[in-house]
Amino acid sequence: MRTLIRYRSALLAAAAVACALSSGSEPAAKIDPATWGSDHVGKPIPEYVTGDECLFCHRNDVGPSWSKNRHQRTIREVETGSASVVALNESADYKQFAKDVTLQLGGDRCTRFAKRSKAYGKLDLLNVARDASDPGKGGKLRALDGKARWDTTTFAESCAGCHATGVDSASEAFSVVALDCVTCHGVVPAEHSKDTKLVYFSKKREDPARVVTSICASCHIRSGKSKSTGRPYPNNFVAGDNLFRDFQVDLSATALAGLNPADRHVLENVRDVVVLGKDDVTCVSCHDVHKRSSKKHAAVAENDSCVTCHNETGSKKKRKTYEVHSKTCQY
Repeated sequence: MRTLIRYRSALLAAAAVACALSSGSEPAAKIDPATWGSDHVGKPIPEYVTGDECLFCHRNDVGPSWSKNRHQRTIREVETGSASVVALNESADYKQFAKDVTLQLGGDRCTRFAKRSKAYGKLDLLNVARDASDPGKGGKLRALDGKARWDTTTFAESCAGCHATGVDSASEAFSVVALDCVTCHGVVPAEHSKDTKLVYFSKKREDPARVVTSICASCHIRSGKSKSTGRPYPNNFVAGDNLFRDFQVDLSATALAGLNPADRHVLENVRDVVVLGKDDVTCVSCHDVHKRSSKKHAAVAENDSCVTCHNETGSKKKRKTYEVHSKTCQY
């Protein structure tokens, strides 16, 4: 009888596990993502080779496309002919600000306008955005919080960590607008010209999935915050660090279910790597940092992540349509 009871208990336990897995819940066994590696929290930003120096040698392979790369365009010089800038100049409500705009942020969904502050490494952000995510809205300009004005704090407190390079959390100042090579490739020693394995993401280097994920997630997680500063970007993260020693994000099934498909896709992969210990697929398995190409997707076996953008059946060339919104990025 006791044997039968134990057998039934084992069956019930197995059924519970199967049910949990089939319903999308997380298995009980988890890895603490903060237990490995080191970080630069509260430490000075290390000296690094600038992108201009990198491009001296990489002028033929990276140079031709770098000006159009999304990482380089997180902040860019104002584009006078762009629809957003034209709309700002033609707006009766906001055109008085257009003459001071020197930089712009964002892309197809939302564009923001900025200018350099008087203080070093700071930007003033116009609290007016152009929303172009829905053609039906006509790309209308809107003030985000009350009357249109130059905001001197929001960029430093909420945006700098993912839109600029060399951001020091203590001073909230950055060294370079947009993302320089060090953001992904780390502090590169001079010897790398003879041994490219010294560079993160180099073709000859094989980093653990958790290292790759920390680098990408340091900017692409938009629902987390630094434990030490409370800001929505990491505290002095340097490629090679363990992001999750300080950066906190809710990776529970409940939290992920409430996100838009794009952000959920990112966090599901982060969860799989840093919490569930899966290392077969990382961001760079599908995405190419330097090329806007989908060739890598074809080389990866189909998995649950695919249906974020593609239908379960039919041609994978046809992608789902969905809206993306972000409280952190204010759109």
